[in-house]
Amino acid sequence: MLLYTKELVAPRAKLNQGLQRFRTQQLRQKYEKMLRREFAHSTIHGIQNVIEEKHANARYFWLLVVLTATIGLLVTFTLLKHQHSEQQLVSVVETTQFPVYNIQFPSVAICPFNHVNWLRASTAEHRFLPRNADSYTRESFHQLLVQMEQLNFGKFQTLGALSKRNLTALANVSLIKLASYLAYRCDELFEPDSCFFDETKYECCQLFVSEYTEKGVCLVFNSLISEESRKKKLVSEFYPFKISTAGEGSGLQFMLHLNDTFLRAGTQVPFSMHLMIKESNQWSNNMNYHLYENTENFVSIDPMVIQTSKNTEVMDPVKRGCYFEHERHPDYPYRDLPYSRSNCIFTCLQWTVIDACNCSMPLYLPDIDDTRECTVLDFACLHRHTDVVGYVKTIDQDKYIKDPRPGQLCPCPASCNTQLYQTYLNVRRFDYFNATNTTISKRIRAEIHYGQRVLMKIETKLKYSFVDWVASFGGILGLYVGASTLSFVELGYIVSRLLWSLLKDAYAQITSKL
Repeated sequence: MLLYTKELVAPRAKLNQGLQRFRTQQLRQKYEKMLRREFAHSTIHGIQNVIEEKHANARYFWLLVVLTATIGLLVTFTLLKHQHSEQQLVSVVETTQFPVYNIQFPSVAICPFNHVNWLRASTAEHRFLPRNADSYTRESFHQLLVQMEQLNFGKFQTLGALSKRNLTALANVSLIKLASYLAYRCDELFEPDSCFFDETKYECCQLFVSEYTEKGVCLVFNSLISEESRKKKLVSEFYPFKISTAGEGSGLQFMLHLNDTFLRAGTQVPFSMHLMIKESNQWSNNMNYHLYENTENFVSIDPMVIQTSKNTEVMDPVKRGCYFEHERHPDYPYRDLPYSRSNCIFTCLQWTVIDACNCSMPLYLPDIDDTRECTVLDFACLHRHTDVVGYVKTIDQDKYIKDPRPGQLCPCPASCNTQLYQTYLNVRRFDYFNATNTTISKRIRAEIHYGQRVLMKIETKLKYSFVDWVASFGGILGLYVGASTLSFVELGYIVSRLLWSLLKDAYAQITSKL
């Protein structure tokens, strides 16, 4: 017997590896059939040709087309996303026919040139001076009242002579309380039964309340600054008032009477008025008219509304370049006083006074908590810093204007929502004939009304909002691959089914091994 140990013995086949290769080929065919079946009716253009074309060259061609279109889609999408992320703003004229009844009637302030009613000067002396005040103290107090006649914020040049006196005895006199006590009351200025608004007769003292402004204590209509005016808003849903008509006789009308007994003998300050037109939430306004005795004054207002769309609130206020009323500038400490550029500037001036003289002036500017009110002892400091606290410079002013005054730079951005008033004043002579004693009395008549019933509204909004971004993305999606939102749902469905099949097969393979 012959034994062939090597020649007739064939190597044993590695069945496990053979079964694995067979199973891998089977799974690949399974997934290919699944993808062919799923993409056979795809809404993405070109995919059907990649799947159904019989020749390999044709399939490769359509696959290249699909890949090129996808790359173009991604590149264009990147550019679109970058354009949207820049958050550019654009201002457009939304309408030139915006009705005036949609906006609040402007706030009207009456501020006398002469701030002191000298009929209360003697009682003020007893109220604010100690009982044992000497003649020098009384004379200093009298000089203080003389200076307060025409004292407005920033006009501190006249305080030089008074600051040289020894005012220590007056150090405890509160200027804001003194000015409020000496200010003219509503019934002392307005002619009875002379106030009309929207062709309706009102008691003048129901319309006008006392408020602090840059001009001192004024009588203001339709405002939201003082505590008394804010109470009006709580009890009336129609306050601040609006009006639906325009033209003479439709707005606010009133008459002021001038009483010489209110004036100091020999005073050089005329008994005339500042007329200030401002927004309801605006502390004060530098632009004002002068109303002189025996004149009729017709003020025509052409308002313009500038609004910023709410979709810009996602932007940083610094990049946006404006602040909404509920937003707070870093140097703006108030919560009850809504933000506006004008209010921010007056706040900046208040901080300037605090930095220069370590005190504040709530008589003229918004009050800041935990600050000391300036007294007569601070008049010397205010006089020295008149050119700083009383003059506001723009940021780029020194580049174009040579101005020796130091001034104050106030970096206050614009208000996102504001109303601008273009005003026109028409004045004519007015002789008021008093029928009781057949004499001509000193009067001032004023009327403030809208010039027309419609106005221009300008809106600032994002150049590319989220809706624009979605619409543009849908356009390039249809342009490059002819797809839609349903195509993404379809693609997600196919991928989820493919992953589910892979997980099932992997689980079955692991189970069989175990």
